[in-house]
Amino acid sequence: MTTDLNIINLRAAAEALMAHGVDVHGADARGLPLHSNGHLGVDLLQVPPNTSFPIHVHPGDHLLLCLAGEGTISVGERTYEVRPGDIYMVDGDTPHAVGAGEAGHTLLAIGAPHKPVESPDRMNFTDWSGTVTDAPLFVEHGHG
Repeated sequence: MTTDLNIINLRAAAEALMAHGVDVHGADARGLPLHSNGHLGVDLLQVPPNTSFPIHVHPGDHLLLCLAGEGTISVGERTYEVRPGDIYMVDGDTPHAVGAGEAGHTLLAIGAPHKPVESPDRMNFTDWSGTVTDAPLFVEHGHG
């Protein structure tokens, strides 16, 4: 049982993200690990302007909360607009892709089971059917 509580301020974390974040494996993005107990974890992600995560799957479910910027989430070949305050859940092993608009996209990602942002096991590149691919596939801008 934990006796000390570790409280992290999201504003301070967002300011520290670019200086102390790490490259996200498989994507043009930076991530800052915030909390993990080995099963459940949370990371802060910054997707640079006009870039995206390729179509991929994670081994577990995750919630994504848009904190800043605007972007997209593509699931099942359909693309949805996302803006600050929007929260959505992606079930484990569901092919999806995340994109950023002109201002970039800052997301809070909560997942279980949790994998570190720089881990090669965090995500696998797939096509829309979930078949693993060797090379990343990207959603075309305006798709959906």
